[in-house]
Amino acid sequence: MSALARLVAWGASGTLAAALAPPIAPLLPLGPLAPLLGVTAGTLVFAALARRRVPSAAFAAGRRRRLVLRTVVLGVKSFQEEAIWRALVLGALVAALGRAGALAASTTLFAAAHMTNQGRRAAVHLMTGTMFGLVYLGTGRLSAAVAAHATYNGLVGFGVGATSPPQLSLSATRQPGCALIPSPSPRNRPGGDPVVLRESCVAQLAAASKAYGGIEALANVDLELRRGEVLGLLGPNGAGKSTAMALMLGLRRPDRGKAHLFDADPRDPAARRHIGVVLQDVGFPPTLRVHEVVDLVRAHFPRPAPRDELLERLDLTDVAGRQTGGLSGGQRRRLAVALALAGRPKALFLDEPTAGLDANGRRALWHELADFASAGGAVLLTTQQLQEAEELATRLVLLVRGRIVLEGSVPEIRARAGMAAVRLRAARLPPLPAAALAESRLDRHVVYVADPDAFVRELVRSGLPFHDLEVSRLSLEDAFVALTGGHA
Repeated sequence: MSALARLVAWGASGTLAAALAPPIAPLLPLGPLAPLLGVTAGTLVFAALARRRVPSAAFAAGRRRRLVLRTVVLGVKSFQEEAIWRALVLGALVAALGRAGALAASTTLFAAAHMTNQGRRAAVHLMTGTMFGLVYLGTGRLSAAVAAHATYNGLVGFGVGATSPPQLSLSATRQPGCALIPSPSPRNRPGGDPVVLRESCVAQLAAASKAYGGIEALANVDLELRRGEVLGLLGPNGAGKSTAMALMLGLRRPDRGKAHLFDADPRDPAARRHIGVVLQDVGFPPTLRVHEVVDLVRAHFPRPAPRDELLERLDLTDVAGRQTGGLSGGQRRRLAVALALAGRPKALFLDEPTAGLDANGRRALWHELADFASAGGAVLLTTQQLQEAEELATRLVLLVRGRIVLEGSVPEIRARAGMAAVRLRAARLPPLPAAALAESRLDRHVVYVADPDAFVRELVRSGLPFHDLEVSRLSLEDAFVALTGGHA
């Protein structure tokens, strides 16, 4: 069902429920001011569950058009739920059970009906249902209950994202982009902060941990993939990159925490239908021809991309009739990407996608992935090639030993390093400033300093002979070395 059809269905069912609902005598005859009470109640219940104040920056997060559209959708959905659960169900039970009994029964049913929503707890719906029910019983007006529900949903969608704290001391400030559902209780978080589950991301890990045979591969990781971005997941071998991707794809389950794919369980085939995947190990039936493999994969989707278009995009037209067993490593890698794009996915998950590609092949693939993201797709890219991440990624996450130690865009990570790289050749270096970091290999040195001019002046004053002096801005690799002290 399309989004517009859902809106129409919600509005129609809500209108029908409101028409069938019995009237309720108000305890507080507020008249047209009743919705103001609802707005206040919705704000209070959100603040109680989130355990934080509502930030003013919340209302500026996101593009204005998207904010207005989401507000309309949440408002229509709130109207439908309140018309059914408060006006119809609660109103019908009042005559038989009294106000208190009807409130308890309708709230319990409301919470039970929402138990299937992944990531939402019954306690949250017991509290929200009770508050919305009290607003309806107090004012006797459906508009007040709708205002409470819509306010709560709106603050959930926009409010918490502006205050999400960084994970570790080295993590960059997270950018708003994913709606949050507040948890009613802390879950072993430092400082007692409640766990929040992000719903609007393409894919997400929330406080996820995974161990293999007692060895921790991921430790309490929060990670999200957003629409329209290329997320570079970096780290040395064994850092947890492939494990994080496997949890997002439903190939493995987290020992603790949550994994989401399009707001659903990653093991749900309906969620997986919208993704394309290239794993590290790629294999094809060796006797099938390239165009046959492409057609085989395309047959699994209702609206696949045209075969010839896929072959042309990935520079496979000339080998379309060749058996896959005779392809080079780079051609096999390009074929894997073509298959990932065959179903017109909304998100791509690529594990070392350019392994085995030459320079021209890498750049062609970078261009393809950038176009995919600019058209609204999401790309998760794991790589050990920092140049590739620097060229392609709009956001970077560095994993070390299963933990996120750096996060941000390339310019943000460079800015956080706050240094320049001074390269030179000399028999030895003079004494370095306290905050400087040096890497030396025989007579070649790279010195990371905050004030390169001052360092060069001291180098000249020292009288030490040197040559091949070069001062440059930090590359991504330089920034990682400077920020992690070389331990990553």
